[in-house]
Amino acid sequence: MPKQSKFWKYFFIFLASIVGLIFTFFLIFFIYYLAQLRYGNSETKKKITSEYERNFSTDINKDAPQDTTDYKKFVRKYNPTQGNTNAKVTIITFLDFQCPYCQTSYPTFSHVIEKYKPVIQVVFKNLPLTDIHPDAIAAALASTCASEQNKFWEYYTQVFTNKKLDTDSLYNYGQSLGLDMNKFDTCFKTQRNLTDIQQDLKDAVDLGLRGTPTYLVNGKIIEGVISAEEWDNIIIKNLNQ
Repeated sequence: MPKQSKFWKYFFIFLASIVGLIFTFFLIFFIYYLAQLRYGNSETKKKITSEYERNFSTDINKDAPQDTTDYKKFVRKYNPTQGNTNAKVTIITFLDFQCPYCQTSYPTFSHVIEKYKPVIQVVFKNLPLTDIHPDAIAAALASTCASEQNKFWEYYTQVFTNKKLDTDSLYNYGQSLGLDMNKFDTCFKTQRNLTDIQQDLKDAVDLGLRGTPTYLVNGKIIEGVISAEEWDNIIIKNLNQ
């Protein structure tokens, strides 16, 4: 009996040591990645979010509700729109120009817009997640400057197609669209539309949104990369209601 008790004693000590080592490993792992997300450079943050987040960039620490019935109050006068203003289906998009999942979603969502344009209205809202996408705010500001010259959707296409967000590229997109670059330059450098972007961010927080891409389809919150088939089902379901 004493020998058996001694065996179990050492066995449980060994087991506790293994559990302790595993716990310590995961604790160090967690602290490291938390520090990288908070203090690392943009490339490190982008790599981590791409590896550990599936189809969705999250930065707003709130739980998304199931729906919001009063969604139209979040459509601001400055928000670019396209489609049918009297449509039965309204899609409010919260996007980040640097978000890799927004970039992945762009071709499919563009096709959806063209396919359903007679029966939907699409509203764009900027949601730059600057903690993990530091170049997103510049792209958001540039897009508002293009919007002032009624070229938002063309500029939106340039950004999501080319995916370059350095200052030279943001200016080149404007030139390629024939914008008045003196007006664009003044708008961009003075950041005069920053309050509009901040309002979109506040709207996202008030709605309880978690990140990008997020879509409100007649108030129903949908997150992440959505396939063409899923969009067909979502839109047709809302048209039939």
